[in-house]
Amino acid sequence: MKNSFLKPKYIFNALVIGLCAGIILYFFFSKDGLNDLIHSNTRVIWYWIAAAVGSQLVFMVCEAVVIYAFIHDDYKNFRFIDAVRVAFMGLFWSAITPSATGGQPMQVYLMHSSMGVSIGYGTSRLIQKFMVYQIVLTSLSVICVLFNIPFILEQNKRIPILIPLLLLGFVTQIVVTGVFLMFSFSPKLSRKLIMFFAKILNKIKIVKNVDKKIEEIDKQLETFHTSNKDIYKKPKLLAVAFAFTILEFIAMFLIPYFIFRSFGFDFASPGQLLSSQAFVNIMSGMVPIPGASGAAELGFTVFFGNYFIHGTLKSAALIWRVINYYGVIALTGPFSYLKKSEAEKAKNIENEQ
Repeated sequence: MKNSFLKPKYIFNALVIGLCAGIILYFFFSKDGLNDLIHSNTRVIWYWIAAAVGSQLVFMVCEAVVIYAFIHDDYKNFRFIDAVRVAFMGLFWSAITPSATGGQPMQVYLMHSSMGVSIGYGTSRLIQKFMVYQIVLTSLSVICVLFNIPFILEQNKRIPILIPLLLLGFVTQIVVTGVFLMFSFSPKLSRKLIMFFAKILNKIKIVKNVDKKIEEIDKQLETFHTSNKDIYKKPKLLAVAFAFTILEFIAMFLIPYFIFRSFGFDFASPGQLLSSQAFVNIMSGMVPIPGASGAAELGFTVFFGNYFIHGTLKSAALIWRVINYYGVIALTGPFSYLKKSEAEKAKNIENEQ
């Protein structure tokens, strides 16, 4: 008990919390920070801030719509309010876990324990949703890069490692997408991977009776792969998923533009700031820290430095972060827990794997 707070996960969590707190304090109290802006004569146009908040809410609603479309397709009792809670669960746990790894497992737990969605089906549909997400993100990123090559080359003069970082970000996105594609459509590979990890977990005494667990997982895998095959027989469902995911990204990418307009600036187009946000996403997506803390703020200052002038950059970065990260955690947190009965079922699921 005495050393419980010295466990790696607690140390890591404390470091992340300390990092986030330090970043907030720096962008608030340092020179040209938000505190200076508040006490200056600069007027903030609040309806543009409201538009930025509204854009974030559109992003979250689109998340729920896509989840609803995928799950309601076969589970007709799955309501839109259920999709909202599942979306909030995913957003919250993705925000507080490294590389956003906690979102999908918690969503699967919630849908199975509270909404009766089978683990195999829920996992399959969430991976399909993730694939749509990755395809849209990569496509938009490529478009933004192609239309902003002069801007990237100019920025690379200031930061010579910028182009390598962007290339690494693209490679990371492609590799992640490829791994999920292989896992989703190759039953043999899926089973080999599961057997490999199950044996490792058995060796470190987390999973007992490996053969029994693999047999149980095989049943869910059958549902998982059947669902993956069936999805391509439903073009309307895929069209809805792609349409709302595109809208989701546009809403998220436009948040900096609305903040830009809130300072009274109008010398840049929505497309320019939308592209800069795409570049921030590419860079920060490689950082395995909850919310890509530090990397996201650094990317913002790099790519938006030419737009937020007259000492507004730090204030803009903090407002942006509050809207699309800290505010999301605050909003989704109260809805993103498992009730006692759900937690018991989730624990049983975890013990079975």
